[in-house]
Amino acid sequence: MPMLRPLAAFLLLTVAASDPEPVGFDVLAGFDYVEGMQLPKEVTAFDEQEVKVRGFMRREFPGDGPVNSFMLINDNCGCTGTPKMNEIIFCMLPEGETEDLHEGVVTVRGTLFVGEEKEEDVVIMIYQMDADEVTTTQ
Repeated sequence: MPMLRPLAAFLLLTVAASDPEPVGFDVLAGFDYVEGMQLPKEVTAFDEQEVKVRGFMRREFPGDGPVNSFMLINDNCGCTGTPKMNEIIFCMLPEGETEDLHEGVVTVRGTLFVGEEKEEDVVIMIYQMDADEVTTTQ
């Protein structure tokens, strides 16, 4: 019987470790972003972690039909204006996979990368995700 306790603890930890961490835009966008700043620990703690985030899909590039990449944003209607840098997650699906843009709230599961990404010395994003799954929320 004593051997079952360590085994049960190991199995519980294994299952818990495989569940993606839920993270919301209340955390990701919960600070005033300024280019070059040190990002808050509450945000950098999610770097390279498997997470799930709820938000709204927006096309990254003009066009119609399914997409391989998209923006996940916290505001559907644009009521607060153009999303700020820390209100956007740039999501990329696995090579060869596409997804229709969904109306309403979706949950995206994948590996989140946190940090400034620059092109020609201009910050183009601070959040990007290798998205494994997109599910609609009813």
